[in-house]
Amino acid sequence: MRILMNLKLIAFTFALGMATVANAAADKVVGYFPYWSQYSQFAPKDIRYNMVTHIHYVSLFPSSDGSLAFADENDAENFKELSKLSAENNVKLIVTVGGMEQEATLAEIAASEEVRGTFASNVASFLDENGAAGMELDWQNITAENAEGFAALVTSLKEALGDKTLSIATYPLSSADAYDGSVLNNAEYVTVFVPDQMTEEVSELKPNQSVAAFEEAMNALTSKGVEKDKILPVVFFYGKSFMGAKALGEAQTGVGSGNEGVLAYKELMKKFEAPDYKVSFDEASKSEIATSEIESIVFMGIPSVKALAETVKSEGYAGVAAYDLSEDHTEPIVSLMVTIGLELRPDVDYKAKKKK
Repeated sequence: MRILMNLKLIAFTFALGMATVANAAADKVVGYFPYWSQYSQFAPKDIRYNMVTHIHYVSLFPSSDGSLAFADENDAENFKELSKLSAENNVKLIVTVGGMEQEATLAEIAASEEVRGTFASNVASFLDENGAAGMELDWQNITAENAEGFAALVTSLKEALGDKTLSIATYPLSSADAYDGSVLNNAEYVTVFVPDQMTEEVSELKPNQSVAAFEEAMNALTSKGVEKDKILPVVFFYGKSFMGAKALGEAQTGVGSGNEGVLAYKELMKKFEAPDYKVSFDEASKSEIATSEIESIVFMGIPSVKALAETVKSEGYAGVAAYDLSEDHTEPIVSLMVTIGLELRPDVDYKAKKKK
């Protein structure tokens, strides 16, 4: 009888352990909704809320006195609608604070205990007043010199937010020295940005983002002690076009088609309907390249995004994020959001809704 009871205990303990592993599995799908979506006629009503667990609104800008303001005041009404629809669809709304060219202001805030407290209190008040579930701290171009202030700022935010979500945007390929695992582990989850790797300054064509680059970035964080189940890579839903090069490793001669060489994923799919482009998957980097007679486009498409989602799932990372929702294709068969969802949240219905 004792042996039987021990076996039952072992089985129960194993099952409990497996349940814990299952609960820690990749289950977050984050979609970014930037304020400039209003200028591309993409509104909160256009979001497919069933495809995301969290929406990150970009963004609020901080001031050196600790106050907050919309990056674009014209988007305030859009934000109210986003908050309303997120709540109705049981999606967590996270507000990004900081971002491009805000690093000097964040450093100034972090340097003062009084202003840190004011800033953290203002963030908490904004979330409460606007029905948001939490905030993402986005301190770009951070260096090792900022590490102490960054840690103090995270502590202040953690205390002020209480049961609200704290997320932190990280840039480990350029700022790994600034991060400490014990600091980042204060966040509920950590978003991982791999900045554009292919720019005009890079002479030879290479992937703009790739699974290989994400693995390098995520490994840089885990080596710092960041918990795997907090790490969430951010995929850019756009490609970069360049003239001249016909393959990875060949010399480029300048930006190609699109908006200064940038094309949203949904625009790429329209381009590829014509026979002008040959699209191929680069196995080494796990990314895509499309070539025509005049240009090449580097991007992450369905094969590479699927490979990233598989890696996230198999390795026990937190999930995958999309930057941004307005750039995805709405047809399920070519949608990157559907590609992510089928791997991480297969129980969701991703079929196209019938038009009334």
